Amino acid sequence: MPSPGAGPAISAPAGLDLRPIRPEEQRAYSTLMRRTFGASLPTDEELAAARETTEFDRTLAFFDGPEIVATAGIFSYQMTVPGGALPCAGVTRVGVLTTHRRRGLLTAMMRRQLDDIHERGEPLAALYASETVIYGRFGYGLATYQAAVELERSHAAFAAKVPSSGRLSLVDVPTAVSAFTRIWEQARRNQPGMLGLDERWMRYQLTDLELHREGASPHYRALYQSDGNPSGFAVYRLKLDWDASGPNGTLRLESLIAATAEAYAALWRYILEVDLMARVSAEMRPVDEPLRFLLADSRQPKTRIEDGIWLRLVDVAAALAGRRYAVEGRLVLRVRDEFCPWNAGSFELTGGPTSAECHRTDASPDLELDAADLGALYLGGNRFRTLQEAQRVNEVRSGSVARADAMFAIDRAPWCPSHF
Repeated sequence: MPSPGAGPAISAPAGLDLRPIRPEEQRAYSTLMRRTFGASLPTDEELAAARETTEFDRTLAFFDGPEIVATAGIFSYQMTVPGGALPCAGVTRVGVLTTHRRRGLLTAMMRRQLDDIHERGEPLAALYASETVIYGRFGYGLATYQAAVELERSHAAFAAKVPSSGRLSLVDVPTAVSAFTRIWEQARRNQPGMLGLDERWMRYQLTDLELHREGASPHYRALYQSDGNPSGFAVYRLKLDWDASGPNGTLRLESLIAATAEAYAALWRYILEVDLMARVSAEMRPVDEPLRFLLADSRQPKTRIEDGIWLRLVDVAAALAGRRYAVEGRLVLRVRDEFCPWNAGSFELTGGPTSAECHRTDASPDLELDAADLGALYLGGNRFRTLQEAQRVNEVRSGSVARADAMFAIDRAPWCPSHF
């Protein structure tokens, strides 16, 4: 029987067993996931690296006899939201073997996960979508965007000299784990969408597996310190190449996180001055990257916008009360949520820059929308006006869309710079 507040019961297909995996089943679990994405089989080194962050009680696998045929998992995070931070379930490692498609396995795993997240009191769930058409029906909405950028070094001169009083150095992994974790925590306090990473997670991020090199060098780890305090870091790889005109290498920037504007500018200047490189490429960068305005050539960097985090409000009232709002205001939202019916109904939100409250109400709504669209709007990365024009938000009371946009406005685009 489903627990109180659980969603509609969904039975597992006959003959299949859905349960968390045991530690000794990690290899089979990871192998299934790799097969569904067409990747190579996991090595002992990769399994050992993943073991420290795997929450075995939050893994799920469908077993057909002794064989694993579908997987899903969760990492327990804190996500920065406007004005605060909330528990967030990071949904990951979702895959179904081709031989067992279209039998309801994914839906059963989503049902089990969301019931578990709700019972644990986590108001948010997030994921990266391999196929974007899948997760809207489970209430996930596209909440953040990210940029893939490429810069030609010949066009990457700074517009003006940027003052810097700090020191740059290349550091080993133990030094990086400690210092980078401190910097990450400083940076994420004011960055909606960013997830908290402790040293255990940072150690995993810095695991330099051959799988991730794709023909490039091992990691370089650059640390920026000002007055002896770590305030920024960059992790990158080099792929050397030469042609008839000389060096033609590519620097692949994997991460650049800065807690201060000074550290940000100093790290980018350093990255753009690495010898023998003709270009710099990076993925998972913020869409409001300040770099363009540091450069003399404003057409740099060349940018492609991609989808980032897909977010779900597992507890609408707790999620809306848990963030802060740009201006004081009141809204009544009527939410449709078939997959998590405990969220369906009308909610009165009263909030501002210092506090917020949200509770159920019988009052007539100002706006009507689906749970997935509320997830897309929650962090401020999309505007209510945009979704209204796409006929995803219904304005019942005139002026409500403008009021909602004013309340949900943020001063920087939401961004999640870590994959999971």
